[in-house]
Amino acid sequence: MDDLRQKIFKPPGAPASSSSTSAAAAEKGEPQSTGASQYAPLPWTNYFEENVSISVGDTQFSVYASGLSANQGAGGPVFVFHHGAGHSGRTFGLVSKHVYESDPARATAVVAPDMRAHGGTAGANQEDLSLGRLVDDFVALVTTMFPANGSGSAKAPRNLVLVGHSMGGAVDQGVLGLVLIDIVEGSAIDSLPSIPAFIAARPASFGSIESAIRWHVDANHIQNTESARLSVPSLIKPAATADGAPCWTWRTDLLPSQKFWHGWYAGLSSTFVSAPTAKLLILAGTDRLDKDLLIAQMQGKFQLELLPAAGHTIQEDLPAVVGDALISFCKRNQPLDISEIRRRNQAS
Repeated sequence: MDDLRQKIFKPPGAPASSSSTSAAAAEKGEPQSTGASQYAPLPWTNYFEENVSISVGDTQFSVYASGLSANQGAGGPVFVFHHGAGHSGRTFGLVSKHVYESDPARATAVVAPDMRAHGGTAGANQEDLSLGRLVDDFVALVTTMFPANGSGSAKAPRNLVLVGHSMGGAVDQGVLGLVLIDIVEGSAIDSLPSIPAFIAARPASFGSIESAIRWHVDANHIQNTESARLSVPSLIKPAATADGAPCWTWRTDLLPSQKFWHGWYAGLSSTFVSAPTAKLLILAGTDRLDKDLLIAQMQGKFQLELLPAAGHTIQEDLPAVVGDALISFCKRNQPLDISEIRRRNQAS
């Protein structure tokens, strides 16, 4: 839901022009194309090594990951991405690939699950998107995948960097850092009354996957065409019109979750500031900061990264910039390895 309220209050801007889109594609080395092929879906295998199903309670979670199987015992950090309402794990596809491939030793792992009622995740009670349920899901998923990070484990935990929602305080061990991307309590709560109208204004269905991708790009909801081609297909599902013609509709019905919206954001700023770990807040502009965060930032309680060139889906619009910010944040807060320092000193 954080993505929807920001789109409403984001300063108006023209959709990316075809020339700017082509220039960006050329810079990234993408093949130039026109027409429908420009919006053809991209396979997730271009960005993640595997898509695994993790059973937690009443739900089978679809989890995209790289470096997980090969590096289960490695000591590198694990970036765990938590998407916003209406998105899926694929929203972090380009960022995940950038972070993973930036580590030549491949000791880093990236994990991007589809959360309850989103993407390829399925099970009972999918309509329960309360904060308590989402926190329980996330903690159970992380501790199932990384048992050493659970409460009471005697094994050394992996260093986790949690990116997305403020779930860091709920995982008992090994949280190296907590990162929030363009979500602030005050502006989120203020915008909640306008969200239903925004949802109602979206197309109810699309004639094809390509048209859904194009709508997201033309409406400037996702500025990066490559990322839209990866993430948007996971946001829709096949259906049929009243006369039986095939179409695609939204996979996640957001309106029934309205009763949970306020609970998602109430107390978010104080929870983030008080989390006992390193913290990074990535925003598209300083106007997003509420009073509590502004004071805390002036006191140096968290690192602030401003990326005004992006829209709200910063991780999709500027994946390399966000990826570099995450890597830098992780390196800056990496715990010292005393044995390695001693080994290097003895070798010299």
